Amino acid sequence: MTITVERRTTGIGSLPHHNIDAALAHSFRMGIPFLPQIPIRNPWEFMIAQALEGLPGLEVDREGIASLNPDIWASRQRELQARLERSFAEAPRNAMAFADFEPSPAISSSWQPFLWELSERRVPHAKIQLAGPMTAQWALKIQGEAPGSAAERLPELSGQIYRLVMARALAMVRRLRQSGIQPLVFLDEPGLYGLSRSNPKQVLGLQELRLLIQTLRKEGARVGLHCCSNTDWEAVLALGLDFLSFDVALSLENLLAAPEALRNFLRAGGRLSLGVIPTTRSAVLRSLNVKALLAETLDAFGERFGEEPELLRRTLREALYTPACGLALHPVSDAELVLEALEEYEAFCREALG
Repeated sequence: MTITVERRTTGIGSLPHHNIDAALAHSFRMGIPFLPQIPIRNPWEFMIAQALEGLPGLEVDREGIASLNPDIWASRQRELQARLERSFAEAPRNAMAFADFEPSPAISSSWQPFLWELSERRVPHAKIQLAGPMTAQWALKIQGEAPGSAAERLPELSGQIYRLVMARALAMVRRLRQSGIQPLVFLDEPGLYGLSRSNPKQVLGLQELRLLIQTLRKEGARVGLHCCSNTDWEAVLALGLDFLSFDVALSLENLLAAPEALRNFLRAGGRLSLGVIPTTRSAVLRSLNVKALLAETLDAFGERFGEEPELLRRTLREALYTPACGLALHPVSDAELVLEALEEYEAFCREALG
């Protein structure tokens, strides 16, 4: 599905700013403003904690590592389950059914100011992002147990995480739609680096992810998935996404190694969100040759799509351009360098593609 915007730059999500206004100012310099996550001022704004707000027994340390106290969860999880069931039952007839699952100021200091700025500026499109259910399930640690044990010992927890992520995503989408704004929802799934279709539980997770994507699309959202690592790209391309977001330097070669799956995705209306500016050291960013980066991207696509020049041009013309990943752990000065490089990349791309 095409997003009609004059400028096609946007961000991944996290920023290094301490100040909400500064983070929003950075976001609104993009062609498509994005909801800033600023965990440097509050570790609850790291992606897993933010997605799972409201999960009983959830804790987060200063580095953003989310963990669960299983005793607290077991004693209170029925309350959350009842809230989720009530919201999903009311959803078809009540536009505000998921309002209680919108991000609170405790986990997203920018959410309400972001909505206000969008309304004041009459912005037609906005990007929001949330940790996807597979990564949220895999990354959450059970206190006192080995990593990755949550799904095995508490299988009902996985289902509750899935529904909680869906409820929060629906709440945000509905809020934007009520304001007349077209939402772009990106599910952040870096955990897919460990995806294996030989694992039945992971196959089920993919099916649930597909259902989540379909549900958000039925609500009128355009849905993307961001994975900043290599994964089973054929499986991901078959999820029914509007946008696939990835780190070009890290993953373009691997993505292009699945040419038929990629062609099918593009011909069905799927679009790419190209993480073209690396999130690297300051010295590297200052000496970055943006025109050479674009030439490398064009050459890589040309090797696979050289016989289909119109598909190639349309793919790159209609792509979004982003940093390779979030910027929370970088200096603010680096975020400015990345934004300048991104604007330069887009300008070169316009010149090359028309």
